Amino acid sequence: MNNVYFLPSVAALTGWLEKAGFSDVRCVDVATTSIDEQRKTEWMTYHSLADFLDPNDTSKTLEGYPAPMRATLIAKK
Repeated sequence: MNNVYFLPSVAALTGWLEKAGFSDVRCVDVATTSIDEQRKTEWMTYHSLADFLDPNDTSKTLEGYPAPMRATLIAKK
């Protein structure tokens, strides 16, 4: 994405949250983003995730990088 310059690891994001004063930081889920979640719709008709994944191996991008993943973290402030 044009406006994304850094994607932290779960460990880095955990550290950032702790430095920002959060406690009891824990990662409760890490999942690969699915084509069903990031798809073309009537409101978003241009590029979708499927356009950027390797058609022969959807676990990788066209460039050979791992497919997008997301992490869900919970913390107390």
